[in-house]
Amino acid sequence: MEFNKDIRIQRPTVRRVLLLLPFALCYACFVVLGDWQGSVDYSNAQNLGRLVLWAAGSFAVLFAAGFLLENGTALAAWLPVGVQRFLEKLLPAGKGRQGYWWIWLLFFLGCLLCYLPYYLMYYPTWFNNDAVWQMEQALGMAAKSNHHPYFHTLIIKVFLTVGYGLFRDYTAAVALYTFFQMALTAAVFGFYLYLLYRRGTRLLWMILAVFFYALLPINGMFSICMGKDAWFTAAFLLFVWAVYNCTAGAETLTGVEGREEMAGAPDGRRWLLFGATGLSVCLLRSNGIFVFLGTAFLMVLSQLFAGRKTDGAGEHREGRRKRGGGQQAYENRERRGMYLSVVSVLICYILWQGPVLTALRVEPPDTIESLTMPVQHLLCTYVRGGSLKAEEVEMLEAVVPLEQIDDYYNPYLFDMTKNYIREHGNQQVIADNRWEYAKLWLRVGLRNPMLYLEAEIRQTAGYYALHIPHDQILYSEYYMVENPFGIENERKVFSYDASLAMGEFLQWFQTFYNRVWSLGMNTWLLLFGLACALYRRRRALVFAPCVMLLGSLLLATPVYNEFRYAYGVFAALPFLFSVSFGKEIG
Repeated sequence: MEFNKDIRIQRPTVRRVLLLLPFALCYACFVVLGDWQGSVDYSNAQNLGRLVLWAAGSFAVLFAAGFLLENGTALAAWLPVGVQRFLEKLLPAGKGRQGYWWIWLLFFLGCLLCYLPYYLMYYPTWFNNDAVWQMEQALGMAAKSNHHPYFHTLIIKVFLTVGYGLFRDYTAAVALYTFFQMALTAAVFGFYLYLLYRRGTRLLWMILAVFFYALLPINGMFSICMGKDAWFTAAFLLFVWAVYNCTAGAETLTGVEGREEMAGAPDGRRWLLFGATGLSVCLLRSNGIFVFLGTAFLMVLSQLFAGRKTDGAGEHREGRRKRGGGQQAYENRERRGMYLSVVSVLICYILWQGPVLTALRVEPPDTIESLTMPVQHLLCTYVRGGSLKAEEVEMLEAVVPLEQIDDYYNPYLFDMTKNYIREHGNQQVIADNRWEYAKLWLRVGLRNPMLYLEAEIRQTAGYYALHIPHDQILYSEYYMVENPFGIENERKVFSYDASLAMGEFLQWFQTFYNRVWSLGMNTWLLLFGLACALYRRRRALVFAPCVMLLGSLLLATPVYNEFRYAYGVFAALPFLFSVSFGKEIG
């Protein structure tokens, strides 16, 4: 860190100040809504006062953080010399480093070695009933279904086919799949560490990042759990990286961070990677298409806004004329590359979801699977004694028996309700009368908006509240369930007690995590980093996939605090923080 008193302190512009207001209001809503049960004990005036105070406090913190990050070097120049020297040793100046393939290999092998003990202790894998069902489909023992993305089921099928062909044993075949999944996780996390290294990340943050990716038990366990979560997280992180690369073009258009040297040197591979990783995100989780579409929309909007801003500036037009139109040609190529990439992904996704899955005779998910929020809204209104007409109650009764509602209704967990409807209800009524039930949901909501809000909060609070009434399950929902393949855990190291689903260390870590961290903390830190990135005019679009992932959960999550659904956000935080708080390098 170099200190220079000649560096002027940059005064915050009105635009920067206004950018922080939505984030401050968002934090205030998180506090009041996340503590819904406590908030009902206050009057409306008191809750409004809490909102105002939390918004004001949040704004002050965000403004202070952005101002200090933007002017830290200038302010530090006025500190005593001894303090400056201490800071120079503690926070040496970040400089871009030369990247070599063997550096990534070292990070990859380091992560792989850290995950290997979990693989050997729980060989060949951990899997739950969902994974068993997918394996049955892969082996032709069950009807094909896209309830869990069939693309991932095909991946399982490939490894089972190859593994069984080589070893004539399903345990060994599953072990082959698990090892490859573990290697994939290690490779992607190692790549993220490599990116941090190349960006010139300071030593202290690099050490914390290595600890985060290599040593946290969460990552080791998810790398061996036989499910789509590890695959989706790997694809999601690569998509975040692709977005980061592609935003260089947008920054060139706006003139941010002095990236004019990129003009005239477009790299089509960036948009190819954007399309490939985006398509992977779409195919590996049902809400992946929303993540991709939301991110693509923001990128297109950013390009259009940047182009309009540039076209409206006479000095920019004059600059393009002086450069012989090279900048304009670059802008046009960037836009064409982006549009072509987005359209290609959508075409491939539509073809996969339609003709391809139909040709493979894969059944789509049932109707009730995608109706988490509407059903929870309506049932909450009924249970809480909301305003419902007799004919509206009859429409609900046609789907699910309301007399037994205590047996299946849970305001935090929709899985119980949808499974009960599958076994004892009639979801086909909704499928045959989609428009009528859509109007039912709208009519009831207009009369009972607060009950709809209550249902929404209870079903989603875990993703933005710092404290929730139930402990969060990290990985213990995965274990070796009974299965028709005769597969059992065969621990290769240490002793094995079959009565324990998890070791004491993993149980201790899960308890420790619930005391010091939460999914809500992920969201708070993500928005803090995004606010600082916007204030400092960094590549804020890199946050878009994480924001869209969280947004999709607020619209359709079946569990109000399921860690694996937001695992991608958690895993992306070290890299996103380096964008917001680190020095921008190259």
